[in-house]
Amino acid sequence: MKQDLVKLEARNDGVYMTLPEGKECPSLPILLQFLENNGILKYNDKSVESFVRLKGKETTKIAERNPEYEKDADINVSISKDNMEACINISPPFFEKPWPTIEQILSLLSEKNVAYGIDNNTIADMIEDHICNHSVIVAKGLHPVTGKDGWMEIKIDLASSSDKTDETERIDYRERGLIVNVSKDDVIAIQFPPTDGTDGMNVLNVPIKANPGKHAPFPNGNGTVLSEDGTTLLAETDGCLKRIDGKFTVSPELNVAGDVDFHVGNIDFIGAVKIRGAVKDGFQVVAGGDIEILEVVEGANVNSKGDILIKGGIRGMNKATISAAGKVEVNFVDQAVINAGTDIIVRDTILHSDISAGGSVFVTGGGKSQIAGGKTQATIEVSCSTLGSEMGTKTEVIVGFSPTHTLRRKELAASLLTYQENIEKIDANLSFLKKLESEHSLDDSKRALMISITKTKFQLQSQMKNAANEIEKIDQMIEITRSQGIVRVKNICYAGVSITIRGFTYLVREPFKFCSFVYDAGEIKLRSYDYR
Repeated sequence: MKQDLVKLEARNDGVYMTLPEGKECPSLPILLQFLENNGILKYNDKSVESFVRLKGKETTKIAERNPEYEKDADINVSISKDNMEACINISPPFFEKPWPTIEQILSLLSEKNVAYGIDNNTIADMIEDHICNHSVIVAKGLHPVTGKDGWMEIKIDLASSSDKTDETERIDYRERGLIVNVSKDDVIAIQFPPTDGTDGMNVLNVPIKANPGKHAPFPNGNGTVLSEDGTTLLAETDGCLKRIDGKFTVSPELNVAGDVDFHVGNIDFIGAVKIRGAVKDGFQVVAGGDIEILEVVEGANVNSKGDILIKGGIRGMNKATISAAGKVEVNFVDQAVINAGTDIIVRDTILHSDISAGGSVFVTGGGKSQIAGGKTQATIEVSCSTLGSEMGTKTEVIVGFSPTHTLRRKELAASLLTYQENIEKIDANLSFLKKLESEHSLDDSKRALMISITKTKFQLQSQMKNAANEIEKIDQMIEITRSQGIVRVKNICYAGVSITIRGFTYLVREPFKFCSFVYDAGEIKLRSYDYR
């Protein structure tokens, strides 16, 4: 509220100033500001100073009357260059003249085309508190809000390392977690579009268009593909997901530039793996595709759902295990376990190892082409240049259908019986439920049960079909081994070798050259190497 520090009175001969009873005389600076705020611009300095010096004890004439200075309030409206603010500056009226009203100020704003964001409360405060000689913002525009930029949500964790702990809570540095596997059609990232933003308005009531957010394109690289609507980034193939130079890529083959050791950690990859170095002792390589290793495998575990090629050989130290759904090709094998779904091909030697092939074992690529020590098993054929050793090292060779496959066939046959029994029970229940349905007595719970067991029946029928197909493949393999089971030795077979074909065993007690061992009429017989 306006507060009168002194009483002003306009007489015919001049303007007088009196200190109200009970009030203290203000200081000179405050008094001068008071006079200015009340529109008294021309006054007698000495008279005002005398009034202050005498502490307002006497009514004092401080100015002459002059119509030129006794003016009404002057209201100035200013608008910022960007038209986002409007200000009012009031030059005060002579103290006897009235202050402007809200209506007057609003009218002036309208004349200046100010029509948006007007603050009536601020205008009212200016009038009530006699705020003058100072620009006050009385209208503000609404600034436009730029739209939110589009963004991308990555759905697969691409952390560069996730060292795992063992059961003693120690970090197992073999588990580096450096490989991110993805399957075809896996969602890598989802794109969210930018927003349009919110338009603004200036004080002249002119709209201001907002800028939309920026589009965030997918950084898609090789091995990735966008969904039809362009909002989802998918893996185009099974493989290893990486972000290279900001782009997502999926490679169906994992390339390891050096050794598989503590720098790389164990490998568990969905696709093919190529290792340009060695696989060190204690490490593991698991792949959904083929594995190629250019140097040696030490006491490690290598497992592939495809083929395995080891150009440098296996130095197993009785710890290495090599398993492949397909074939295994290797330069040499020393103190290792190898299991192959099809053939095992060794260029040089197999020493003191446990070898098992779903097809044949061939050790005829050059060098010694020798099998000495351990156990070598094959479904169809074992062929080498040298079998056993001059020292009479115990060497076991087994050809024919493997016990593992025999056991598997028994398991499958038992499963078929179980599936059939369960299907018969389901058919009995379905027959009862369908009868209720025909009689319109099937409530919701029984209808849900009928749907559920029908689905179960379809699942069992599918499992039966798969089991029957697997049995058929096993039977085909049995038939093949009956006619093709053979052990061939191109150079020499030493004493100490045990040969088993189709469950019949022959112990070699003297060396034989350029020979074959075959099953004939319940016994193992010796034939020439090129026997067919």
